[in-house]
Amino acid sequence: MRLAGFETILCPVDFSELSGHALRQAALLAACGHAKIIAAHAIWFEAPAYFTEGQVENLKREFSNSIAEAERALAAFVRSALGDRAAAVETRVVEAMAADAILKLAAEVHAGAIVMGTHGRTGYNRWMLGSVAERVLRDSPVPVVTVRSQPERPIRHILCPVSDTDVSRQALSVAAGLAGCFGATVTALHVIEPHGANPMPDLCAWIPAEERARCNIRELVRHGDAAAEIVQAASEEPYDLLVLGAPHRKFFGGLVLGTTTLRAVRHAPCPVLTVSERPDPRTTPAQPFSRSE
Repeated sequence: MRLAGFETILCPVDFSELSGHALRQAALLAACGHAKIIAAHAIWFEAPAYFTEGQVENLKREFSNSIAEAERALAAFVRSALGDRAAAVETRVVEAMAADAILKLAAEVHAGAIVMGTHGRTGYNRWMLGSVAERVLRDSPVPVVTVRSQPERPIRHILCPVSDTDVSRQALSVAAGLAGCFGATVTALHVIEPHGANPMPDLCAWIPAEERARCNIRELVRHGDAAAEIVQAASEEPYDLLVLGAPHRKFFGGLVLGTTTLRAVRHAPCPVLTVSERPDPRTTPAQPFSRSE
């Protein structure tokens, strides 16, 4: 079975252990319909303004050599991470800042998903994602899978938090499609918050019959803070994937992810597939292209 929209998976690589974990997670997802994986590394050169013309030319030559070396290193890294499966993986070295490279290449290759490693933090920084991961999560028009650890097994159990919103319906549809492909079970979790929006009157009736026909879906209702309950639920059972619908909110003319989404992505013990709700371009002001992190 081929899952529509996941024919091409982009996996950014920075040669860290997390990149290896992300490649292996991408390979698991690609097994659904034999999707194509593109492993990409971003490299960027910008000479200081005070360099002479001769110094700039010397740096450009060194940079060209470093690109060739990066291409060899990327191919070797993919082989080390995936073994025999590496033969089917396309590798790309892109000249751009990391987040820009990921988003631009995803558009160019019509990627259906991006799979990337993201660092777990400790202490004060436990609330922070890396700037590249957060930028990609915020700006990617396609689902993003964030990976923090080595995938232990094929996808058999999926957790999908739901609320009575369009983006939740999109996320549940993606979860059901993956579950149907992998023979997995989906747990649809609805959290009733003390001061939140009106809860669903009947979670069982809310789930469309067509999604139930695609896979085995069970319902779970909890009470409390949404992010905390999502993370707790993900920790209590051996879920292989958390599929999360992520609304965007306007903030000073730009767009940001909601706090529930960010907290779940930061703290969930399993990989998180974030399905973003894209704003209507007719009502959202265009943002200038930037290379800043």
